[in-house]
Amino acid sequence: MRHSRPGSRGRCVMRLLATAIAARPLLVPRAAPAALLDVEAVASVHTSLGDVSSTLAFADQAGNLAGTLFPLSLPPYLLFLYFICQDCNGLSPTAKAGFTSLLAFVFATVATSVVAVKSYGLNLANVDWLHSGAEQLLSFTNVCNVVGLKLTLDAYSAGGGATPPPSGGALSSPAFKLIGCAAAATCLATWAAAGGVLEGHTQYLGGAGNLPGGLWTVGFAEPANALSVPTWTIHVSSLLEWLVAMGLVWRLGTASGNPKWRGLTWGMIPSHSSGVCACVYHFFYNAESLQFIVLAQAALTLLGNCTLAFAAWRLAASNGYAFSLPSLGDPGGGEAAEEQEGAAAAAVARAAAADTPAAAAASAAASAGV
Repeated sequence: MRHSRPGSRGRCVMRLLATAIAARPLLVPRAAPAALLDVEAVASVHTSLGDVSSTLAFADQAGNLAGTLFPLSLPPYLLFLYFICQDCNGLSPTAKAGFTSLLAFVFATVATSVVAVKSYGLNLANVDWLHSGAEQLLSFTNVCNVVGLKLTLDAYSAGGGATPPPSGGALSSPAFKLIGCAAAATCLATWAAAGGVLEGHTQYLGGAGNLPGGLWTVGFAEPANALSVPTWTIHVSSLLEWLVAMGLVWRLGTASGNPKWRGLTWGMIPSHSSGVCACVYHFFYNAESLQFIVLAQAALTLLGNCTLAFAAWRLAASNGYAFSLPSLGDPGGGEAAEEQEGAAAAAVARAAAADTPAAAAASAAASAGV
């Protein structure tokens, strides 16, 4: 029998132990958390948070800048009123009252904005009844502009367009009273439809014309700050009325033979674009991330008022403007209005005697007293 030596036996044992240890480690390392292993996921979360913060910061800055631009647009509009209401332009009292009454919309917007923030903690665009209560003044103003510009066009056509027709002051028109009564009536109707309780999301005129809730969701629930149908009607009608006014101003350039009227039409374009921006912002439920649209609206409002002022100055200068304050009423006891009525009546008689198509336009001017 063969015996192994002690040294070789020890070496065999050591080799067996080494093999066992290598095959199965005595200490098994703990698995690392999955989140630490997904480096890309962590990086994407960090980037997303950064994007949200940047977006909110930009939106806040855009909103602050818009709040600065809106007040800056008032001085050029006052300058526009000064030049466009000069008697040498022959603008009818109704048109003068229409352009001037826009100031009521401006001041109402400021007042309702304060009420929306202080009473409901919301911005004005999210309080439907306040929002539309101010916005309706813009629509009423544009209606007066359209009526007044049509009267001006008829007066120019009746007079042959050689010289501007006599022009009365803005206060000689009943437009201010009509606008005030209409605004008061709609506010009272809104209050009555709400049962005498006006809240943050109370709808203008009771939301007349709205679709029943849940009838047509298009896959999502409508937020509480969505504009009601009456409010949308006011916004869209304001845009359409301004387009009609632009067309009438363009036609005044033809009727008067003065191309500077057409320059005023071009100057009205930025103001219309500003209104389009407002509708786009409301269409997306006044999202905070879309404050850049509000900024664009403010910038276009400022630009539009500047172009209006410049165009009105060119128009007044072409009509022989000399420094004077625009007339507000008829200081001569209605003499200006009587002159307008007499001139229009004479034009009607001439047109009727000649049996020309101009009789219709002259008749309309005479009945309007311009």
